[in-house]
Amino acid sequence: MVYIQKKENEEFDFEKLPEGVYYFSGQEGFVKVEVDKKGYQSWYLENWFASLDPDNNEKQRNKIIEDIKRRINKNTGVINPPKNN
Repeated sequence: MVYIQKKENEEFDFEKLPEGVYYFSGQEGFVKVEVDKKGYQSWYLENWFASLDPDNNEKQRNKIIEDIKRRINKNTGVINPPKNN
């Protein structure tokens, strides 16, 4: 298991994750991210509430991934709840 320690207020950099399998969870479920040797990421959203709608297309999937990346807690790896507008 790889531990990535971040300084306070530092961005969580998904693009520099080492090879491995990562799990992130939140109120809406959990996601799995697999990173290969070349740094390519495969995101599995099957257990993420927003992705359960069968009418979602690839554009919506990418929005969900970007939303998850913005909401992740840099210190704990837990996905923060969505902010109500």
